[in-house]
Amino acid sequence: MNILLTGGAGYIGACTSLFILKLNPNFKCIIIDKEETQNIKKLQILFPNNIKFYKIDMCRMDLLETVFNDTKVDGVIHFAAYTIVSESEKETYKYFHNNINSTLNLLELMKKYAVSNLIFSSSASVYGVAEYLPIDEDHPLKPVSTYAISKKICEDLILKYSERGINYVILRYFNPAGAIDGIGEEHNPETHLIPLLIRSMLEGNIFKIFGNDFPTPDGTCIRDFIHIEDLANAHFLSLRKLLGEEIKNEIFNVGINNGYSVMEVVLKAIEMFKGKVNKNFRYIIDSRREGDVPALVAKANKIKNKLGFYPKYTIEDIL
Repeated sequence: MNILLTGGAGYIGACTSLFILKLNPNFKCIIIDKEETQNIKKLQILFPNNIKFYKIDMCRMDLLETVFNDTKVDGVIHFAAYTIVSESEKETYKYFHNNINSTLNLLELMKKYAVSNLIFSSSASVYGVAEYLPIDEDHPLKPVSTYAISKKICEDLILKYSERGINYVILRYFNPAGAIDGIGEEHNPETHLIPLLIRSMLEGNIFKIFGNDFPTPDGTCIRDFIHIEDLANAHFLSLRKLLGEEIKNEIFNVGINNGYSVMEVVLKAIEMFKGKVNKNFRYIIDSRREGDVPALVAKANKIKNKLGFYPKYTIEDIL
């Protein structure tokens, strides 16, 4: 079984490849990415016969087509995208051009080469400012940031191509964090809360909390944090059901049905790391980042009922 993972050298893609291959040693993961990261090198060492890597830009249709020419693809997990919300507000063209065109090229080639199974890495950010909590899949889609709008457009493209024979599962995940077997977050620059917080605590840096004037109990953003291994499992369950023709054309939230504010995470981490926190560590309140919404908490009952997905890990496990 040959599974194509776009953006597969990144954090979520690499962890998902690791999870799939540990459970299915006969699978092959065909990974496309613009960058050859340390994560992809680790995967190649762990699974030398199961990883095929292409360093290409998916916005180049001709280069992307070489992948489909080289190998019969049984299913696609599409992670590839620029993902930094604050950056997307400053570099609108970059985000729209990359995220939308790479998806459109992929869909067109899937249609051309009769590859029918697609799992799409979407985001809870497509919901925008929550009208109610927790957020279910029927919540109105009102994306705020350029990044979120690009994800919503990609979802619409996938729905359109489903009329042409592509069966999809769209996973709207909330806030992934954690690591699997040494494969974890490798962003440059790092913008995610938990790795930045842990690094600041250990190195004695100043940690910035972006905004304390949101309409939440303590004024800081609330997020639903899901462990990366649980998220990888959600992809695997979706893939297994799609390939087995047990489901098609579904949208699922992926979260733990519980939210924590940024301040709660900071204070919990300080408590858990007693004795290990560098004496120079401190946190300060900074201004809000563009594109941030007050609260995103999942109602993820649908994925439990249809896929049998039950998260194993808590915020304490993630930290």
